[in-house]
Amino acid sequence: MNLKSNWLLKWVFILILIVGLLNLTGCWGKREVEELAPLLGIGFDLGKKPGTFLVTQQFARTKKGASSGAEVEARSFSVEASSAREAIEKIAAVTYRKPFMGSLKVVIIGEDVAKEVGFTNMLDFLQRFSEFRRSMYLVLAKGKAQDILNLKLRSGLLPATAIKSNIESGDELSNFPTVRLGHYLTILSTKSTSPILPVIESVKSGEGIEYKAEEKNQPEEIRIQGAGVLHEDHLVDFLTDEETKGYMWLDNDVLQRLISTTELEETPKFGGHVLNSTTKYKLKTNNGKLELQYQIKTSLAVDQILDLKKQLSGPEWVELLKGAEKSFAKVIEKECESSIKKQRELGCDFLGVGRHIEQKNSAYWQTIKEHWEEEVKDFPISLEVQVTIHHSGMSSSSAVNSTGEGQE
Repeated sequence: MNLKSNWLLKWVFILILIVGLLNLTGCWGKREVEELAPLLGIGFDLGKKPGTFLVTQQFARTKKGASSGAEVEARSFSVEASSAREAIEKIAAVTYRKPFMGSLKVVIIGEDVAKEVGFTNMLDFLQRFSEFRRSMYLVLAKGKAQDILNLKLRSGLLPATAIKSNIESGDELSNFPTVRLGHYLTILSTKSTSPILPVIESVKSGEGIEYKAEEKNQPEEIRIQGAGVLHEDHLVDFLTDEETKGYMWLDNDVLQRLISTTELEETPKFGGHVLNSTTKYKLKTNNGKLELQYQIKTSLAVDQILDLKKQLSGPEWVELLKGAEKSFAKVIEKECESSIKKQRELGCDFLGVGRHIEQKNSAYWQTIKEHWEEEVKDFPISLEVQVTIHHSGMSSSSAVNSTGEGQE
């Protein structure tokens, strides 16, 4: 009786395991990586026919004979279509692998699209289709997006991959904003703040940089510098490098930064790098009017002193560094003021002043939000910049007046 009971229990246990295994989910709909074409970058330009766009898609494929799957080469296609969905369908018809959208890293908006027709309709598919991620980067091209994606870079990287790498290493300089699709859509949904996108362009040897090109006059490098201000999804104007740097200070987006006082008249001149920077906002009353004050506190290290001709005593060195703090503060103020001036000229609140007012005094914001585009041109803004130097490098003398420092 005990043997029969044990035998039944074993079979019941086996049946339970079989039923459980049948109910487990499996990879019934799996797709092998070798069967997919990973999409890395997509660009939008104006098409030749009215109402169409020139859509360029850059895929990655493994190089023939490559020992590693990470070694890839470009496989790019351009088609004219009235929507992003139509473009993807047309390109999918000629690819021998199924396009995979989840790997998309960069979306490039051509200058003509941004200026003339806008690009919200093209982004609609990117935010709705489930394979796309809102973490993809948005950049604005000077010229055509197609030209950027078709560049042959000296590094051997695919343009889309190079752009992604440049953006993700941008914190080391904090010279341009980083904009992901999700962030752009959030800003676009607000009525007070104008979106802003980093600008990318191709660079030839001799255009601010010299290098040996494989082919004469062939652009082989890309540069992200400056930004474009948008009204909704239309380009209003480009920001200069200085105006963009001012935006970064005011937006509390400076993590690291190389900074120099060489353009100021006073000597000696200093070079340094930012260790930490914080920007806070304060809404205060000045002469009976509300005013937004930016309070910027920056700590940095001095890594270069020019035109220092003599050895300094301890007290003289302290005074020198106090002067350096004032000089660095002037540079920051100059960059911020150029950005504020640009905002007043454009009448587009890319600095997010309205957003700060709403956060600090929502009742007052309700009284001005309907005509904010007019208010932003004259709304009072002030700056308070405080710079602290934490150290002045590895030397306390000039290179031309050394007293034996560094000798073994």
